[in-house]
Amino acid sequence: MSVSGLRVAVLALISCVAISCGAAEQPSTTIVVGSSDTVDSELLAQIYAGALRSTGAEVHTRLDAGNRGDSLAALDRGDVDVVPELMGELLDTFDSTSEATEADEAFADLNKSLPQGLSVSDYATAEDGVALVIADLDLFPGAETITDIGSRCSQATVAVTSANAEALTRVRDRYGCSFASVRIEADEEAVVASVGGGESVSAGVIRTASSGPKAKDLTALDDDEGAFRAQNVVPLFRDGALNEHEIKAFGVVAGELTTADLADMIGEVRSGARSDEVAARWLGEHNL
Repeated sequence: MSVSGLRVAVLALISCVAISCGAAEQPSTTIVVGSSDTVDSELLAQIYAGALRSTGAEVHTRLDAGNRGDSLAALDRGDVDVVPELMGELLDTFDSTSEATEADEAFADLNKSLPQGLSVSDYATAEDGVALVIADLDLFPGAETITDIGSRCSQATVAVTSANAEALTRVRDRYGCSFASVRIEADEEAVVASVGGGESVSAGVIRTASSGPKAKDLTALDDDEGAFRAQNVVPLFRDGALNEHEIKAFGVVAGELTTADLADMIGEVRSGARSDEVAARWLGEHNL
């Protein structure tokens, strides 16, 4: 074969590889974003799924997997590729011995503790952290931190859900704050309603986002002694499931999503709005 003939043959082979020689085009990989069965988890799944779609990726959602353990198990099995989570809760799962409470420290420890095959991207400004809130400023005048009310907790009734009741032990052990009585409420919204609602409840334990927008009317005390871990929103995903461009989309969410945004959207969904529509509006407002 002549040199020119060999060159033609090589070019033909390269062309054949590029178009798979007439073979059927391989389907694009579909990214599956999962959630647990809570309003906030489903809403976050819709937000992160939308961010991925903005890159041109094909994305499906698999919502209402059950509790947190179920959604993490789905990730471990490969049934889903991404699960939005809370940083502190993930750290409790993978390294409960870590003493990190501040966001940067908790994120560093989380990265060290993740099982092989899993990664996290940038954590968001938005968090759903545990907070001690007050409304009775006559009982707690000028209070800004939990330390400020420590000596007066014994004069107050605190409202809390059973899921957050363990926080009272942390407050007692770290601040010496033991409340006179504890009122167990059915959900976060009921806690917010009872604090300062004319029912002699002066304090409450809430989650800063999942308690909804009405919590803005209460004073959240600074956890100045670090009783609670930072609970910033963070995407947990399987290694190899996403490309660099898709992971960068998570960084846009991290920089734009605030706790107030998340609380407002949770309130909308609880009032009957569809989580995908609420998420889509937020994504549009932030050019995603």
